Amino acid sequence: MIKFYYLPNCGPCEATKPRAIEAAELTHHDILFINAQTRAPEDLASEGVTVAPTISNGIRTIKGEQTVERLVRFFQEAN
Repeated sequence: MIKFYYLPNCGPCEATKPRAIEAAELTHHDILFINAQTRAPEDLASEGVTVAPTISNGIRTIKGEQTVERLVRFFQEAN
């Protein structure tokens, strides 16, 4: 499962969310959106979340605004 950590009212997060949804549909992956404000700082640190958005495919993470093409390649790594 893909995990997408975001912050409310975050420009890069809002720009990347629909792209992540599209990439998940194209690669047949489930995606879980997690509001980073609802998580304890130590939990975020253990997941490697230091900036928003942070996206994890279970193998590694990427941070910041992403394109659909980049997200598709990243999600495919999870297979």
